[in-house]
Amino acid sequence: MYEKDERILSILTEYDIGEISGITSCESGTRNNNYEIWCAGRKKYFLREREGLSVIKGDIEYDHSLMSFFSHNDIVTPSPVLNIHGKTYSQLFGNYYELTKYIDGKPFIRDKEDHLKIAGEYLAKFHIAGNSFKTRYPKSISRIDPPGPARDVINELFQDRDNRRDFPEFEILLSELDNIEKDLNNNVYRSLPQVLIHGDFHPGNVKFLNGGKLAFFDLDWVSLQPRLQDLAYGSLFFAGSRKNDIDPSDIYSLTDACEMSVNNSLIFLSSYHAVSEISSEELNFLPSFIKIAWICCRTDGSKKVISQDRLNYFRRDILKPIKDLDKLSKELSQ
Repeated sequence: MYEKDERILSILTEYDIGEISGITSCESGTRNNNYEIWCAGRKKYFLREREGLSVIKGDIEYDHSLMSFFSHNDIVTPSPVLNIHGKTYSQLFGNYYELTKYIDGKPFIRDKEDHLKIAGEYLAKFHIAGNSFKTRYPKSISRIDPPGPARDVINELFQDRDNRRDFPEFEILLSELDNIEKDLNNNVYRSLPQVLIHGDFHPGNVKFLNGGKLAFFDLDWVSLQPRLQDLAYGSLFFAGSRKNDIDPSDIYSLTDACEMSVNNSLIFLSSYHAVSEISSEELNFLPSFIKIAWICCRTDGSKKVISQDRLNYFRRDILKPIKDLDKLSKELSQ
């Protein structure tokens, strides 16, 4: 049984799903609250809360329209349940709530070749399918992982000279950001092949299904961006070599430094390339996308830890993935 949460129960009265037999709160590592909902007959649903102050209603409608589109194009995503008013979301207590049918699947297993291949293959299929999606409401998200805000966070973290003196990596990181800002300026960024990317492609936002398919979750960051953005995340979070599995609910685990595995990266990228060809020009830019994605993982993550831990959190093994990129760059250039 469960400890009754009157607020959640009142939200569920908006849906005709039968008698509630269990509610489990899920850790997500975000500001939003998520719940697994059990109903009579062993039916299972997923209730997602989206904070009213941080989301636009039109974006939710966009996401749900995209989910419906994907369901007709062999891409597995959550399927919103209509409430008693015929809507795909409910607005209560100042927040938005989405109830979807629960999708059962397996988590990503690090260094497993089959999982790397499936991740690459279905990311390509996600991108291809998204090219045909049409909607009257354009979801507007600016450039993901811009170097300027990342530099601002680093300067703020190390504004104390003593902290800078104890952190020789400071100048290296600023130099890397300068190079990225020059080599990957907005004109270059927008000249690269643009697709509807997932925008937050990591193991916590997918499940591996029977039959070798991949289910995608959390479409909040879907927008028109260079597909290299998703390929960079895939190279970091799926192909990167780690000692422990990623726990998406733990910001320390999710953003733990990895070793850039050339072998794993080539498996992942080759699987994508077999479905949707990656140009040599794109491959030349991929290391820059990986660098800025990694730096922004840490700058963004530093905002989610308690203030007294921010410096140590940001510093730990910060250059580890960046140092390994030289080997990957050589392989990609061949």
